[in-house]
Amino acid sequence: MRFSHSPACLLPAHLSARAFSPSLSLSLSLSVSSAEDEIIDSSRKPCAEPNGGPLAMQRPHSFKLILMNRTVYSLLLLAFSQIVHTTSAHLRELCEKRDIFFEPYRCQLVDLDLLDDPVLYLLYDVNPSEGFNLRRDVYIRLAVFVQFLRTQRGYRRTRLVLPPWSSLVHWRSGNIDQQQLLWGNFFDLPSMRLYTDVLDMDEFFAEYGRLHGPGATTVVLDEVYKLKHFEQMFENGVFVDKFEEHVCPKGHDGALAYFGYGNFTADAFTCLHFQGSAMLLHRLLERYRPGRPHATRYVHVLNAEIVLHDLWGNVDYWEARRSMRFAPPLVDVATRFRAEYLNSSDRADRTVRPARWTDERSRPRKARGGEYLCAHLRRADFLYGRDKTTPTVQSAALQIRAKLLELGLKTVFVASDCTRMEFYNLKNYLKRFRVVRFVPESYEQRAELKDGGVAIVDQIVCSHARYFIGTYESTFTYRIYEEREIIGFPKDLTFNTFCKSEKDMNCEKNTVWPIVYH
Repeated sequence: MRFSHSPACLLPAHLSARAFSPSLSLSLSLSVSSAEDEIIDSSRKPCAEPNGGPLAMQRPHSFKLILMNRTVYSLLLLAFSQIVHTTSAHLRELCEKRDIFFEPYRCQLVDLDLLDDPVLYLLYDVNPSEGFNLRRDVYIRLAVFVQFLRTQRGYRRTRLVLPPWSSLVHWRSGNIDQQQLLWGNFFDLPSMRLYTDVLDMDEFFAEYGRLHGPGATTVVLDEVYKLKHFEQMFENGVFVDKFEEHVCPKGHDGALAYFGYGNFTADAFTCLHFQGSAMLLHRLLERYRPGRPHATRYVHVLNAEIVLHDLWGNVDYWEARRSMRFAPPLVDVATRFRAEYLNSSDRADRTVRPARWTDERSRPRKARGGEYLCAHLRRADFLYGRDKTTPTVQSAALQIRAKLLELGLKTVFVASDCTRMEFYNLKNYLKRFRVVRFVPESYEQRAELKDGGVAIVDQIVCSHARYFIGTYESTFTYRIYEEREIIGFPKDLTFNTFCKSEKDMNCEKNTVWPIVYH
């Protein structure tokens, strides 16, 4: 083995401290222990005899002592840096001054230029009259926008704050608490974070308290934008992306009870006519950007449902959509129900999915589904709001019966907001078949699942059926279409729609939007 004849001849030439890499040179500007100094001094003795005398035998031992000493020192300094409250300025200073062992595992993974960007907390809310499934669609619009925003200088640390769910119009169970429910009740947040940076509301409050101190009981929003449609949406027959400030109605003084909480206030409240895609929000944020930079920026967008998709159904849409996996407890409830009442399981039905949505790939549509048909039959407001396309219970039953006979199935699972009487009548029209519906086993289970959780169980069961038929222009139906597309069902077993009458099966159907991957 050849040894170096430099002053550091303690080390083999290919193992000298500088030979590792510049970032691992171990040259510390800070003082090190006296023990290490003694070892270094000893290394400056004349080099060993070429034939490998006694001194040569000690060199590997001395190298180990140096390496152990500096490794311990590096770990202590790294641990200390974790204990200290590390602001972006602190982290920048630490990373720039230290060039020590193990630092590649921290500092080299941090883009120091990124630390100059403020942290933008983007909050949003949706018109109270909008339902559960449209709100899920609004989330996708904002999530895709935030993912884009995080590629832009000045916005690379944007975080999307998820609005809580509170007594939505379709949630009818008045005897259970359904106020300010977190997204974690219904969705798998770790899965959603694999797409973009999101915070549930309780996490946002904790973050705000950490940044502003435990005494900061009121959340002060820097900017609130209340969106409203233009009265004239087309200019010479052309739809143009634009926004325009207008005078706010009386009462909008920045002290509204956002999300039902009483601890929000706003420094600036702006009312805007807005029409366009989510990317138009980027221009809005740029126009109203504070003149003096802040470490944090809190922005709240009201009536976010007015913001449109940039490209509905493209790769970005589907990635955000695939990340929205349901909360594991809800999946467990649906899985048990399928096994007990429908003799259905993922392995037998060929509906097994990867543990992480990021591992999903385009593949042949070989999902088979359980031995049952699923029908989503929307009633309630559709009976008068969309009466020209919504079938009667009898007509729906006849369409279900025809398809059961065609497919050779004997069981139908019904997901519906119909009344008990309507469901009773539906069963009477389908006496030769087994009609199944999910109902919580007890008051305690309903109180745990909430009405939103019951709806999700319905959607999970429908997404695993052999055949699905839904309601025209229903967002509930569209969400099931999407689940089945992700699982990999043939399109003809998924994109089916009830007609107004069983005698006119050439009625207008819901649009087919197949899944796309990178």
